[in-house]
Amino acid sequence: MGPDRSGDDGALMRAVVMRAFGDPGVLEIEEVPDPSPQAGEALVRVAAVEVSRTRDVAARSGRHPFSRQITLPHVLGGDFAGVVEAVGDGVDPALVGQRVAAMSSHTCGECVACRSGREYECTQLEMVGIHRWGSYAELTRVHVGSLHVLPDGIEMSEAAALAATGPIALTQLRVAAVTAGSEVLITGVTGALATVLAVLASRLGARVTGLTRRVAAVAPGLGITVLDSGREDLTQAIWEAAGGDGPDSVIDNVAAPDVFDRYFPALMNGARIVISGAIGSPDLPTLRVPAAPLYIRSISLIGVRTANARTTKDFWDLVRDGFRLPPGLVHEEALEAAPAVHDAVIKGTAVGHTVLRVSGSVA
Repeated sequence: MGPDRSGDDGALMRAVVMRAFGDPGVLEIEEVPDPSPQAGEALVRVAAVEVSRTRDVAARSGRHPFSRQITLPHVLGGDFAGVVEAVGDGVDPALVGQRVAAMSSHTCGECVACRSGREYECTQLEMVGIHRWGSYAELTRVHVGSLHVLPDGIEMSEAAALAATGPIALTQLRVAAVTAGSEVLITGVTGALATVLAVLASRLGARVTGLTRRVAAVAPGLGITVLDSGREDLTQAIWEAAGGDGPDSVIDNVAAPDVFDRYFPALMNGARIVISGAIGSPDLPTLRVPAAPLYIRSISLIGVRTANARTTKDFWDLVRDGFRLPPGLVHEEALEAAPAVHDAVIKGTAVGHTVLRVSGSVA
């Protein structure tokens, strides 16, 4: 879609602009024209935006499949929180001034998948920060259907973090059939999505085992069993941590082949392995799936691209009912720090959620 159309008054805003693909140094602060909301859209003053390993960091490299969908110059940034500044034609003006969370994905609502409630399979999926300029900026425009009015009492940085990971986490847990009493295995448990998965799964009454190479970095507030994914006896350790029967559900958003090879034998018959977002590196992983055990033991391997409207609504209902992240899982950086944050994600030193604080004056 390319650059946003500027407003009528010629006003300028700050944004992190990418004029070439490459290392984090291609991200530079510039002044660019304010965007204007089109029909069915809202213009939102961005307070905080989640830095995404896949949509932002990997796409910036130019070697990721998302990169091919970007038109330069470009502004990255998808899921965010802010305040509605203006609305386009066909949008209720009462939305102006509301504190909102904005989701990065917009579906067409008309294809077979959308009409069947499987919006994550939409053939016309559009992502803010990929197909249109995103939210590493003071202002951005989004489809009004992507907005969710925030309850009082939630801080903007946490709202941005939850917008980025909450609905897809709840979707993954539902696809994996996680309920009270489930034994859930979550890979990469220091990551943003994995931490929300752990908190949500525990809320559902499941017992959670998390895998990571950085055990000491796991937030203590998660209250889960944590195993070093590099240990030689990982298969046995997973089996024992899950009560001796093995996990019945796996949420694997890393898809590291060597880890998959070792957790697969520990799974309970009938287990479901659900994968989303496991493409956060330009070097896309390839899993060695053993076909015979897959069908003999009735194990399912399921890919989920994004959340559907029903699950997204259910998640924000949980937030309105008081669902929050444990302290210490959301880390703020200034907009100007975008290159350094991208570098930290690449090096694997980022833990939990990192958000860019864009407009400090937005409550």
